Amino acid sequence: MKKNALLTFIFACIPGAGQMYYGYMQRGLSLITLFCACFILGALASPLAITCFIVWMYSFFDTYDLIRHLAAGDPKPDELLLLGNWNDVKLLIPRHNRLLGWGLVALGAWSLYSILIEPMLYDLLTLLNIDNAYYYISSIPTMIIALLLIAAGIWLLGLHPQRREGSDLPPYPHDDLPQ
Repeated sequence: MKKNALLTFIFACIPGAGQMYYGYMQRGLSLITLFCACFILGALASPLAITCFIVWMYSFFDTYDLIRHLAAGDPKPDELLLLGNWNDVKLLIPRHNRLLGWGLVALGAWSLYSILIEPMLYDLLTLLNIDNAYYYISSIPTMIIALLLIAAGIWLLGLHPQRREGSDLPPYPHDDLPQ
């Protein structure tokens, strides 16, 4: 039975559902659980809410990576993510992953800003009788994130990552989805 491309896209938009649609139940359950845990952490500490987006993006692209492996005749094993052997967890995080490090630094800086710097700036602007002080102070993190997103977009438009040699997996097959 051929899988429907529209249903694949819809299920890929729900963390874990795309994996389950292709029969990867343990992998899908892991991603749903991880997404819910990140949602709870984001509710407890708002800077951690970004982890929900990260898990969602990983789940979306993992669905299409699974399809690519299935089309190549080399299906990935269905196993739990992050709950297995510690060596398996270390394989998920590449060595020298500077992006993860910078993400943690940014998360810590955002937390320090909201706890320490924002109240001091608000008090300073209130003492200076500046109208709408709360609006200006509360919009600083949003402006920083917007600038970082614009910079990342410009970088991606100007620098395209080179395809690694030795990747024998074909690109995502648009017309012939695995059965």
